[in-house]
Amino acid sequence: MPPEQPLRSDKPVPLFVDVDGTLVRADLSLESFVRIARSGIAALIAVLGWLIAGRAVAKTLAARRDRIDPARLPYRPEVLRLIDEAKAVGRPVILASASHGRHIRGIADHLGLADPVIATRGRSNLKGPAKLAAIRARIDDAPFDYVGDSRADTCLWREARQGWSVGHVPAGSTVARLGDPRPGAVRTIVKAMRPHQWAKNALVVVPAMTSGQFTNPAVLLTAVAAALLMSLIASSIYLLNDLLDIDADRAHRTKWKRPLAHGDLTIPAALGLSLLLAAIGLAGGWWLGGPELMLWFFAYMAITTAYSFRLKAVMVGDAIVLASLYTIRIWIGAIAIGVALSFWLLLFSVFLFLSLAYLKRYVEMRDAIEPARLLSGRGYVGGDLDVVMMSGISAGMVAILVLALFAHDPATAANYAQPQMLWLLCLPLLYWLNRIWIMARRGEVEGDPVAFAIKDRRSLLVGAVTAGIFMVALYGPAAVQLITG
Repeated sequence: MPPEQPLRSDKPVPLFVDVDGTLVRADLSLESFVRIARSGIAALIAVLGWLIAGRAVAKTLAARRDRIDPARLPYRPEVLRLIDEAKAVGRPVILASASHGRHIRGIADHLGLADPVIATRGRSNLKGPAKLAAIRARIDDAPFDYVGDSRADTCLWREARQGWSVGHVPAGSTVARLGDPRPGAVRTIVKAMRPHQWAKNALVVVPAMTSGQFTNPAVLLTAVAAALLMSLIASSIYLLNDLLDIDADRAHRTKWKRPLAHGDLTIPAALGLSLLLAAIGLAGGWWLGGPELMLWFFAYMAITTAYSFRLKAVMVGDAIVLASLYTIRIWIGAIAIGVALSFWLLLFSVFLFLSLAYLKRYVEMRDAIEPARLLSGRGYVGGDLDVVMMSGISAGMVAILVLALFAHDPATAANYAQPQMLWLLCLPLLYWLNRIWIMARRGEVEGDPVAFAIKDRRSLLVGAVTAGIFMVALYGPAAVQLITG
């Protein structure tokens, strides 16, 4: 690295650019801590120990163990344009950041910036006044321009000839806003919670439907409340999962737009929101169904967290866990309203959702930017695509077979007015499963298959037909009169 000699006053005014939150929509040090901590309990304890020793020490130790990929960081186009304009007229462009120098030097090399960077090293955390002192040590009293984003940059803007901000703008200052304002906090939080995924939690209401008790307002209200609490808990896990999958999401064709991957939501905010949603869900579970329901909510959280940290990287095992999580939703619905679940329903749900879990993984593998390599955070390579598809289709066919056996079971007749109608349920399900797999093969299914289904008109029509057949099987002629009006 070239020596950091003071810049001569007769040179063009240098442009100093903050990195975390300014040049990139990310906090490099926090992301390094997360990447290291997710590798195991020992690594998590080590990171906590580093932080106790001091931020600068933690950043230095993390930089030794973790490398970033500068090419996949979420850069701000408006800051890159400002850098290009400065370079075009021969102005020095110097990255000045509180993140560690190893990371910042990598970004500078990626952007073609030859000037030595200003960054944290050893026990010196270059933030706010410390960064200003480092800049003054570099250029003496010469003028400079500065681009930042937070209140910590106020002292630098105060001494800069010209200041820009992509975030906080001090009141009464001459700092110019660069780029568009950040998205609203409420909108960002709602997007991070993924409310479109809450449709999956309608499974909690299934036991109320299959038991025929959904006509009881108290039972239906309890089931809906349990589904809402499950949705809050699911959102808390989505936030945690997005935090652990930041790098993989940034490499994905569509997931890079998620708030954490895109840098619209900070890591501390995501962690705080995740804990809040989990606490509300667990407390609500205790209030609604007592300790048993709360414990099942907690079990769902534990399995999902284990999936986020480890199990999603286990080939085949990841799909089995996903299928189990869908089935647990049905089990929770039964506990909430106090009914026993049918063996047939549990077996059917396991194979149906195993098919959908394989379908989800198939779509991710199909859309991977580098399909020939091992998917980041997953246990598959691009060559596994056909095997995953065959496994998913086979699981779906087994689910239909289980449904047919259920309809044939003599014990079923005692619970349905017209049990022979249950055979017809196999037809729309057979159509839907084959159709969605063919569409996925053509590249027409994006993201989660359940999210796709709730937006797809034919899928909704199949759902309505299936519900109608089930109602007729359960209530007989009375259901026909109700459906036909």
